[in-house]
Amino acid sequence: MKNLTISCLESRVEDDGVMYGRFLFGPVPRGLAVTIATALRRSLLSEVEGFAITHVEFVGPKHEYSTIPGTQETVLDVLLNLKKLTFTSTSQVRRKAIGYCSGRGPGVLTGRDLKLPPGIQCTNPDQVIAHLADDGHLTFSCLISTGKNYVMQKGTPAKPELRAERQTLVELAKALGTNRRPTTVFPIDAVFMPVLRVNYLIQSDEDVLDFPLHNNSLEVSERVVFEIWTNGNVTPREAMHQASTQLVRLFSLFQKSNTPSMLYRPRLFKERIRILKEIVKRPNYHHTLQTIYPNHFLAVDIGILPVSPSLFVELKKRNIERLADFLNFTYDDLLEISGMTTDVLFEVLCSLRSYGIRFLPDLLRNENDFPA
Repeated sequence: MKNLTISCLESRVEDDGVMYGRFLFGPVPRGLAVTIATALRRSLLSEVEGFAITHVEFVGPKHEYSTIPGTQETVLDVLLNLKKLTFTSTSQVRRKAIGYCSGRGPGVLTGRDLKLPPGIQCTNPDQVIAHLADDGHLTFSCLISTGKNYVMQKGTPAKPELRAERQTLVELAKALGTNRRPTTVFPIDAVFMPVLRVNYLIQSDEDVLDFPLHNNSLEVSERVVFEIWTNGNVTPREAMHQASTQLVRLFSLFQKSNTPSMLYRPRLFKERIRILKEIVKRPNYHHTLQTIYPNHFLAVDIGILPVSPSLFVELKKRNIERLADFLNFTYDDLLEISGMTTDVLFEVLCSLRSYGIRFLPDLLRNENDFPA
């Protein structure tokens, strides 16, 4: 267990927005691989949080079997189409958000026409919501929530979440001098599961990377290769992080320890960011990332980095496939990438530094300047 490691072998974004990642975990003693793989697979399919529409408020229709004038679909068809929309958070994690859509025909209403608050993004904007004729007009608001698994709505739900949105529409109607039509709230069975499929393969004493994993143990060891598909709400790396965190929290209940955990130290992380910001402000600073010793991690896929789904797609568009590809970019070039803010960049740089990729002045400094 001393040489235990996790690495990303491959990652890609498929045509329909599905994200794929293949990870290696091991080596572990014989018999332990199937235990880890089974538990992590079940956690990936059930414990990863996602976004979904849970309630929709229509203007006009009174029940789900109503027809909408000038619209090809019924209310039920529109609800089923909205159920297929997937969302992701580009900022701090939100528990609830309200979206709004109002369209007139002729044309096709898609997820791109849904007005969302800052921090929420639709990952499949081409999903069709409704087809509108020349006289078609469809207006609705929706409640986007976070959760796990598949949630079935029971009975008529309360409406406190949409009360603020409804009051806003009433005030807008009064300001325009119009009478607002009555609305009806419809619940939707929410599919919060962002992980679509998980496969795993157990290999015994085989080198599955381009470089060997040295294990001095005389016992037979095994390695697990995970294949993860997500719908774009989260990256495969983030899904594995959430699933493993849930398992650690679960099994920590059976652990007796008198010392606090050192796995997560936010103060140390903030200190590293502060030091890196001071380094890049120095005169005659060389902005290119470099590594000065044989680094086997250069062949690792970028799926191992803790980045958002949107930034993951942008890095793939820039042909940044492996960690070694960052060596061709300067500090200013990385900032030009869409979604790469200063704080996000420093978080990426801290992750690259843990794999031996640093800015040149950082390599020449005393290691004592950085906290251990």
